Amino acid sequence: MTLWRCFIAILLSTSGPLFGGCQKFDDSLGYLSVEPPSPFLLGSDLLVSCHINKCEWRSKVSLVMKPRPELQWKRDDCSPVVTFKLPDVRRPRFHLLCRLHKDGLVNIVGGLTLQGGWPPDKPENITCETTSTSPWVECQWRAGRDTHVPTSYNVSLSSGNNTWTWPSEADKVVLPKAEMNLNQPYQFVVSADNRFGRSRSDSFTLEPTRILVPQSPRITHIHFGNSSALEAVLHWKTAENSSQLTASVRLRPTDSSSWDAREVTRLSQDEVRVDDLQPLVDYHFQIRTCSTATRKCSKWSQEVVSRSPGKGPSQHLRAWRILSNHKSSSMQNVTVLWKAPPPKSFSGQVEYYKVDEGQGSRQVVCATALCRFSLQVPSDLESLAVSVVTTYGTSPPASVPLTFSGDPEPALRLTDPVANGSAILVSWDWVRPRAPGSDELYYIVEWTSVPGGKSELGWMQVSLDQNNASIQGLSVGVRYNISVYAVSRGGVSTPSSILAYSGQLKPDAGPSVSVLQHNATHLLVQWENPPVELQRGFINNYTIYLRTLRMHSQEIPVAVAATHHRKTWLKCPEGAVAVQMSASTAAGEGRRGNLIYSRPTEPAAGLTMVVVPVLAVVAFTVQLACWSCFRQRIKARVALFGPDWLVEGLPKPGNSQAIKLLLDAGSEPSFSYTDSDPPLSPISFASGDDLYPFVPSVRHPTKSETRLLGTVVLATLNNGYKPQLTVDTRGDQLDQDQTTPTGDDSGSGGCGLTLGNLLSNLELDSSGWPNMMGLECTGGNLSDPEDRPPVVDLQGATVVEVSLTGGYIPQICIPSSGQEVE
Repeated sequence: MTLWRCFIAILLSTSGPLFGGCQKFDDSLGYLSVEPPSPFLLGSDLLVSCHINKCEWRSKVSLVMKPRPELQWKRDDCSPVVTFKLPDVRRPRFHLLCRLHKDGLVNIVGGLTLQGGWPPDKPENITCETTSTSPWVECQWRAGRDTHVPTSYNVSLSSGNNTWTWPSEADKVVLPKAEMNLNQPYQFVVSADNRFGRSRSDSFTLEPTRILVPQSPRITHIHFGNSSALEAVLHWKTAENSSQLTASVRLRPTDSSSWDAREVTRLSQDEVRVDDLQPLVDYHFQIRTCSTATRKCSKWSQEVVSRSPGKGPSQHLRAWRILSNHKSSSMQNVTVLWKAPPPKSFSGQVEYYKVDEGQGSRQVVCATALCRFSLQVPSDLESLAVSVVTTYGTSPPASVPLTFSGDPEPALRLTDPVANGSAILVSWDWVRPRAPGSDELYYIVEWTSVPGGKSELGWMQVSLDQNNASIQGLSVGVRYNISVYAVSRGGVSTPSSILAYSGQLKPDAGPSVSVLQHNATHLLVQWENPPVELQRGFINNYTIYLRTLRMHSQEIPVAVAATHHRKTWLKCPEGAVAVQMSASTAAGEGRRGNLIYSRPTEPAAGLTMVVVPVLAVVAFTVQLACWSCFRQRIKARVALFGPDWLVEGLPKPGNSQAIKLLLDAGSEPSFSYTDSDPPLSPISFASGDDLYPFVPSVRHPTKSETRLLGTVVLATLNNGYKPQLTVDTRGDQLDQDQTTPTGDDSGSGGCGLTLGNLLSNLELDSSGWPNMMGLECTGGNLSDPEDRPPVVDLQGATVVEVSLTGGYIPQICIPSSGQEVE
């Protein structure tokens, strides 16, 4: 593989090697030398020479120092000897390589491993010690810095003319006590020697009585206590008098290499205690003793490994309760609340919780940090007890009071500023009815989200020396009911409560508005607030929007302060209006509510304004009718222009011959003239083809007829019957107080001068009627001038011809002046 890389490098480039160059060692190319040779004194200047046997054209030489980071010196010229100077070299050990670069290949000419070192430092701090039973005297000293080269030590011990020497390869030596006279002092000197120099310590006076130390103790037993702070008790023994010794302990966990010296509590002459240990940890223990007289200390004892036990809970649980139907019957419902103990306060696992009712206990399994349990207890029960059972023990029982103490409630208030977002800071004042610390135990702060259907219950226990609490983990825009209780041995005080938000938002819905009254200028509206969960804050004002139903009408906002009435009068524009409403909190205006439309109600006096004028006109008309002169004039006009039966007694329909004939269908009718029925023409029965209603027709008379007859009404019948003809010649002989009748003076339903009453029961073909100037039709459907019968002024001579077609032909009577016309 290396040959292939070199081959590719030659093909691609001649200026340098590929992949960092292809290197190979060739001792035939030369060698490498250095002055001073290795080992050298650190800090010296080194002169390194590369000896090249054959130096070709375009060859280069470099010198590399390893290990990394590599230092490299390079020369472009090639000669038999290439020298490099390395000043003040302080590396104790390194490698040098001489390289020859030729045609993209790198050849290693030679290499050396160099070693540097220091001369030995002066030995200091010589100490020697021994025990009363030991056959050896152990001495040690501080050698100084590392020389990086082999260094030997010699210890000389002299007393008078006698000198003993002991070699050593380290910074300590063991002297046989048998060769020493413990009753006389010795001079102790340490010499250090290596290739860079020698050093000698100061003379140390060795007195056997002063180097005597207590014997190292031995740990015989370790056991652990079960107090709140986990502790270990060490039992030890020593050959010394224990009463003249003090003990100290050091320890380390198995996974640590550093020792931790601990203060101990001496329980007896051979027993000490170490506190504040962690549960379920393997500890390495060592102990040593020190003489109270000489203050000399023994060596550390042999290590003893022991595993600490699990720690049981030592603190009371934090517990609370919620009561329902308190003492309303012989039993009451209680919901007990408690919090799991902190994980660091015990070891192992929670097995279960125990709720003691006095008569017995119940085991409750709870896997969460907040636990609750509902049960029924007697109404006279004063308290419950709750404790936790773990793998390594049971906690002390926590008392949960069920009775009320009757103490006054604490004065709860919000503390400004309120943390915005997820916390509320509350504080309270409480005038203690008794001396502090006598009966009072703690405070309970309880909070519940509103509305209660989706309530989030939370609570905390606060010590008596604290009168405030920060409620954490709340939701923004949710209303909370916060209460505080004072708990004493006599029971629980009356709670003090407030409503609060940790942070307010804009309302998510608007009020539901309705209109109670609406007149021309004012509007009485009433509204209902949105549900509490949609208010998302305290409503501080409302905005009512009014808008008329006209196109391009502008909306009128009206601000209304938040009151408990939720009802107000508003000035409004005329006509129908659209009403909508929104609510605002500290965060701003929320969404609008329902949109309704309202019209002003008609006033009760409106009907009176219509009825009263009508009644007034009727009363006025009746009053006028009662005037004698006006009544006589009306009667004269009716008698003049109307039929006789309007003035005389009306005939009874039952006495009519026509009615009798129609009722007597089986015999030939007989005719007799009565006063109540005008004479009838003979009646003949018509065939089926003749059973059509007759149609009266009026034609204009000719000029000759007009000259002969004057005012004539001609009636022509197509079945041979000729009605009686009456000619009215009274046109110039009317009373002086009578005027030409007009539409207002005619009979009811009349049209023209005299034919209204006569032809009111006939269908008239008015297409041939003359246009009578100055007359109006006031009855029926002839009020429109286009529907009037044509009237023609013939200068006092008017001829009207009426022709009737059909079956029965009634007699037609036209009032006249008594003059007959031939």
